[in-house]
Amino acid sequence: MLGIGVLWTIAGVMLTPSMKFYFQMVALFVYVPSLWLCIARREELGHLLRAHREMWVLLALFGWAVLSLLWSTSGKPLGQLKSVSLFMLFIFGWVLWARADERRLRLTMLSLALVVGFYSVAALLFAPAFGMGRLNGFGGFLDNPNAAAYSIAFVTVLCVPLLPRRGWSQLPWVLLLAASLVYVVLCGSRGALLALMVTAIFSLSLVPGRIAKLLPLLLLVGGAALVIVEPGLMERGDAERFELLRNAWPQIQQHFWFGVGLGSDYSVTSGSSVYQNGAHNFPVHTAIQYGVPALLAFLALWGAIGYNAWRSRSRALGLSVMLLWVFSSVAMQFDVFSLWERTRAMWLMPWVVILLGLSLERWPQVRPAVMEPN
Repeated sequence: MLGIGVLWTIAGVMLTPSMKFYFQMVALFVYVPSLWLCIARREELGHLLRAHREMWVLLALFGWAVLSLLWSTSGKPLGQLKSVSLFMLFIFGWVLWARADERRLRLTMLSLALVVGFYSVAALLFAPAFGMGRLNGFGGFLDNPNAAAYSIAFVTVLCVPLLPRRGWSQLPWVLLLAASLVYVVLCGSRGALLALMVTAIFSLSLVPGRIAKLLPLLLLVGGAALVIVEPGLMERGDAERFELLRNAWPQIQQHFWFGVGLGSDYSVTSGSSVYQNGAHNFPVHTAIQYGVPALLAFLALWGAIGYNAWRSRSRALGLSVMLLWVFSSVAMQFDVFSLWERTRAMWLMPWVVILLGLSLERWPQVRPAVMEPN
């Protein structure tokens, strides 16, 4: 059941008919099996907590988020506590399941290529329009071009290193993921495109196989062509991002040590516009929400995940996490991703990177002792 839940947490972002249905499926296939797995494999969970300093940083961030409810103005402290506790349970269950069998995890993640590929083909055929010549998603979590572009691009990057490595057997997979890249381009999300192009440059020297290199090359050529044939993409300006960052600085100074607290709202102004929780930058949003010390703790966790992925880059899953780390590091500078919240489209960055990063090492199975003959 938890295997279905792991797949659903990512694929469901694209397949869910409604957000309510998505969370009902998460409760059934993730929360309940995760609780059982944490109890049944408590020895393994204890080893995970003892052996990995990243888990201690994660627990410290969780504890700080819970403690921040004391000064939070959310008005629903019990609801926030329930939400963040379930999310922590989800993390433990996800990682325990993933570490048990890396081959099973790779195949599960590779199956997402089918989901994003066929989703993208359907979007290209039916062309859900958003306006200004941009394609959109089909509703649910992907109800705007930015969410659709980031989610599809993220899963595409995830799947590229996991493709079969037997020459032309890669081609059907490459064609499906190429359709995903075309769809992302037509969504017109510049943050997603920039993150993809940086990742493509990085991946050319790392992803094995000449056919697999077609995807990053296609992306780089397509991105350059898009800037030439679609000048309106650049004429949209910086979407007030720099102005928002400048105006968010007083918020950071005001809440430097403790932040505004879990679930608290804050506003950032840009000209005559007021954006609720709208710093559109993950580090800035985290600093305002939980304080600068919490941001530094997260950056330490993020750096450790990237370092471990780099050390494991010779393995398909390690390379996948490495490329996702690069993609998310760029993407988190341009749109709103929150540290502790319920799963949604933007939860992929950074949480799937952290979850997969914690899953890179396989838990050694305990073998029964062999009786020596007398």
